[in-house]
Amino acid sequence: MAKPEDPSTSLTFDEAERVLWADSGTGYEAVYASLCAHTIPALLDAAAVAADVALLDVGTGTGNVARAAVARGARVSAIDAEPSMLDLARSKVPQAEFHLATVPELPFEAGTFDAVVGNFVLDHFGRPRVAMRALRSVTKPGGRVAFTLWPAERSAGRSIFPRAAAATQGWVPRQMPDLEAADDYPRTEEGLAGLFRETGLADVTTTVIEWDHLTTADEWWISIGSGIAGSGRTYQAQTPEIRAVFHENYQRVAAEMSDEDGTMRLPYKAFVAVGTVTEGT
Repeated sequence: MAKPEDPSTSLTFDEAERVLWADSGTGYEAVYASLCAHTIPALLDAAAVAADVALLDVGTGTGNVARAAVARGARVSAIDAEPSMLDLARSKVPQAEFHLATVPELPFEAGTFDAVVGNFVLDHFGRPRVAMRALRSVTKPGGRVAFTLWPAERSAGRSIFPRAAAATQGWVPRQMPDLEAADDYPRTEEGLAGLFRETGLADVTTTVIEWDHLTTADEWWISIGSGIAGSGRTYQAQTPEIRAVFHENYQRVAAEMSDEDGTMRLPYKAFVAVGTVTEGT
């Protein structure tokens, strides 16, 4: 039986992330970009992004946060580690400045930005505490740092592919390298707030956002069929027979979550956290 490539045998977490998302810009834009856009207004509000604010958008993906910030009059710099994402972002938001970069190796001087934001990028850091300290360092005293995070407890929307996989006999899961225990933190509202405080941010607050993402079974399947991220890479590494069974199970689960007109309603939940950089931190 063919097994998914196992990056944990030779790669660090950050290196494995680069493999997962390589050449994924078009597939991400087709499926996940609209899902993740739900939290952008709350994220920018938390960071007080307005006209003339110098903003760093971390893990910009295909540029939706950058575009929304530019629309508010902000002066936007954005980074991502995946070239195919940046190609789409540059075409979408010519007013912003984009850099191919990873955290914590940032191409910016200390105290450059009035605000730093990241939309669902925290889970892509192999060393989140180190990453957050680096991002705090490029923020001016008095500036805000705000990030969104998926909770550890999966909502119904995030469970659709795992449910299909659990019902597929012979499915071989993909293993990612573990984070260093000292760098990990609970993916809870309290755990996220603790990460912010432990990396030197003050006045930390968190909020919860819940919404239904509307899609269709065929549209949502694009992410799997295109091999996007962990679920898609794992699917493509299975045997043809197992892929066929998985697709049948996916269709069954999708039908349970769809209206009569074919609209699939995927419930989602996310956390938004914000903290302030103080003098001397």
